[in-house]
Amino acid sequence: MSPTYDEKLEQFRRREIERARRAGLSAYILNEDGSVIRVFPDGRLDLIVVHLGSQHGQAPGARSR
Repeated sequence: MSPTYDEKLEQFRRREIERARRAGLSAYILNEDGSVIRVFPDGRLDLIVVHLGSQHGQAPGARSR
């Protein structure tokens, strides 16, 4: 029986995380809900969530369009 889409996706994620770890880099995994998981080389995880439309300020020197 061939792997399902979800199984293939999980295999891909694990393989890419391991490749990044061996290179000493963080891996970034994009989830379907728009969040991103950063996997540090030491295995720590960091969840990055973006809330669109909730920006309250601008970066110094940034211009509005």
